Amino acid sequence: MTSELMSEWESRTIDGIHTRRAVESDWEALRDRYDRAFGGVHTKNFDAWKQQFRLEDIAVIEDVTVPRAPRVVGTAAIIRTSVTVPGGAQLSVAACAQGMVAVTHQKRGIYAKVQAELMTIATETGADVLAAMPGPGGSYAYVGVTTYTRHLTIDRRRSKLRVAEPDSASVREIRLSEAATELRQIYARWQQSTPGALNRSEFWWPSAYGDDCFLIVHPDGYVIFDLVADQVLVRDFCALTVNAHRELLRCLLGHGEYAEIRMDTALDDPTPLLLEDLRTAAVTGVDAGVWMWILNLPKAIGLRAFLADFHGVVAVADPWGMSSGNFALEITGGSGSWEPVPADTRADIRIGPLELTTVYFGAHTVAELAQAGRVEELTPGALTALDRAFASTRRPFNTTPF
Repeated sequence: MTSELMSEWESRTIDGIHTRRAVESDWEALRDRYDRAFGGVHTKNFDAWKQQFRLEDIAVIEDVTVPRAPRVVGTAAIIRTSVTVPGGAQLSVAACAQGMVAVTHQKRGIYAKVQAELMTIATETGADVLAAMPGPGGSYAYVGVTTYTRHLTIDRRRSKLRVAEPDSASVREIRLSEAATELRQIYARWQQSTPGALNRSEFWWPSAYGDDCFLIVHPDGYVIFDLVADQVLVRDFCALTVNAHRELLRCLLGHGEYAEIRMDTALDDPTPLLLEDLRTAAVTGVDAGVWMWILNLPKAIGLRAFLADFHGVVAVADPWGMSSGNFALEITGGSGSWEPVPADTRADIRIGPLELTTVYFGAHTVAELAQAGRVEELTPGALTALDRAFASTRRPFNTTPF
């Protein structure tokens, strides 16, 4: 698979700049660079944090104008993980992380070289999907949004549970170190049933949380939170059943000394509907979460579950030169296949790779994108049929930053 965009970026020559992969002796320089760019690596355990990466998956950009004293001025890394697709199957993911360029070296095309190196690394890993979480200051034009995060602020003093049915399962306040294995098992069950959710390695947990946070565990869920000023700040909420969701929410509402509960949820999360007055849970914002580019469409289509049949030809218009062409999409009985066809084959739908990724995971529907002029119907009825096929019973959501 070739990319005209990445080839152009990779071929750029910048005087005094050298690109290479990381080695063990780079960690101190990388940590210093992260301190300057991000205010440091916000981790409870730096050694655990490091073990989420492979050195060969980290791109390092050096200023070598002084050959005997090269300086790290840019870096980015790939984290190898997996993501759940509609239906519960897993695709392998190359997740872009820690991307930055020193303020002294910006606007010189260095980050383009970083991105080209990351794409090379992603190809080397054999990943099915490239993922990114662009920061507030930038974006990646070649990835499509696959998850959204809804921010809720609950007025704790006015909120009451709508249904107070007793739950036979017990909830426990416990230290994280005492429940580490249990949390991983619960999260794994949730991740495998939630489209868009990323897998968490064994090293992610000690890196993200320590015993200074508060934890409540239910057999089918958990909540990790902090108590700050007059707020209950939920850091991780995982519920596999409505009973678990209700019980964990009941415990959060029991913090009588606090005015608000702040939590991030999926767009279709039922939290407001579990309250007597859903207006006491205010939506304070919605952010795009994970952005992805499907690199292996035949595998991705073959693993996804579909809700209706579709038989037609899809023209993929890829401005980056990665996946352009005409493809036969055959969906029967919930299963699909994706095969290239001759370029002169008449297409029924024209779509871009970003839009196809977004539709695949269910962040937006085919109909929504068509209303924005981002999907073109070439055969009458094809758009409606494709929209029905890609419909999903659950909105994608991810709670694992990278």
